[in-house]
Amino acid sequence: MGEKTKRQTGRKLLSVVVPMYQAEAYIERCLDSFLVSEPEILSRVEILVIDDGGTDGSAAIAERYAERYPDTYKVFHKENGGHGSGINFGLAHANGTYFKVVDADDWVDTEAFGRLVKELGKLEKSRTYVDVVYTGFHWVLEGGQAGRRTGMPGRLGMGRASVPGRRAAARSLILGRQAESGEPFKGVVYGRPYSFDKVAGRLYMKMHHMTIRTEILRKHAIRLDEHCYYVDMEFITFPIPYVSTICFLNESVYRYRIGVEGQSVAMESMRKNERDYDRVIRSLLEFYAGLGSEIPCSKAKRRYIAAMIARMAAGKAKILLSFPRKAKRGREWRAFDESLKAGYPEVYQANQNPALALLRLTGYRTLELLSFGVRRFY
Repeated sequence: MGEKTKRQTGRKLLSVVVPMYQAEAYIERCLDSFLVSEPEILSRVEILVIDDGGTDGSAAIAERYAERYPDTYKVFHKENGGHGSGINFGLAHANGTYFKVVDADDWVDTEAFGRLVKELGKLEKSRTYVDVVYTGFHWVLEGGQAGRRTGMPGRLGMGRASVPGRRAAARSLILGRQAESGEPFKGVVYGRPYSFDKVAGRLYMKMHHMTIRTEILRKHAIRLDEHCYYVDMEFITFPIPYVSTICFLNESVYRYRIGVEGQSVAMESMRKNERDYDRVIRSLLEFYAGLGSEIPCSKAKRRYIAAMIARMAAGKAKILLSFPRKAKRGREWRAFDESLKAGYPEVYQANQNPALALLRLTGYRTLELLSFGVRRFY
């Protein structure tokens, strides 16, 4: 890992929070990946490893990095509270101008990460403090294959997933296909600050894209649910009303591992954790209901948030369709969907999922057919 770095003082440029639980097999690769070769870059970064009450050897591994690089790595130990709890704890201790989450079983491309930090430094020097810096990421299939994504979050121990899609991405990688374009939207000019409202209608930003100004999260008391899976959707949604500017970099920084048994976006895990999925949807709908009254929010951002929640609603449909056909589950889904239509029409209309659109178009008469198809796929 190299020699001890010289201890630095002063405010950091970037805080990276690494929520960690039972990650002994992965954490060394994760922490190694931040070790850029330029000391001046490393000195501007802090890596906050949040040990969420794990009982394996991952904490001891993390402590070795803190001993060797005391100005860069810090390890905190806490009782188990889940992925959201780890992020909340990290935010409370973050000293960086910008904030990013990297899960313990993932990692970053070291060179691309270094270039991200350099770009943040340029923004700081020019006093152009954009609210969000967006970078790309790759899926990496367990066993080695990789494909570029602008794609979705998800998985281990504490649960950090969002919308179903990981299984399809794994199949795309096996077939050697890219799951999505690496471009955030057609015609993007990299390095240029944009008004978020101007690009919101062309954008879907996931957790692994996002490096956000810490002050936005702190000033507006952004807090995620604890002891709950799928809270990454809260992390990428709750700050949006307060985001004015965004800048896109042509860098694939994040490496997102897929194909690990027991991941929270695997359909069997999603069925098991269905209550958590519903809990996050309720949380997002309550948040959405407060937009424009309790929470100032532009129309463009409101539409963007509606589209985010619509993706989760489509995920709920997939979960229900994955169960063996039962009239009770069908009635349950229809009741939820109709309550969405009545209470949150903008969310209902923002759906872009073709299977859900077909269900609605046929008055749910295709429920059994689609359920059979989903069960066969997963």
